Amino acid sequence: MNKQELSQSVAEITGKTIPTSKHFIESTIDAIKQGLETDGEVRLAGFGIFKVQIRKERIGRNPSTGESITIPEKKVVKFKPYF
Repeated sequence: MNKQELSQSVAEITGKTIPTSKHFIESTIDAIKQGLETDGEVRLAGFGIFKVQIRKERIGRNPSTGESITIPEKKVVKFKPYF
């Protein structure tokens, strides 16, 4: 399901228009991004947890030359669903 299909589904469920439901979805995504930036974690009861983790610096290989390269540390978002 992509964002357009999600917007259409939300519009059908809520009885709102597709542009309104698309706005709701984009606002929700923006709020999740903001929560991750400030708190590093967003918990949605009955859905799951979005959490920022740091992926440590590591050594990798350039596939075309075989040369060793250093892959720098970076932040990544992990999602753990509730089942």
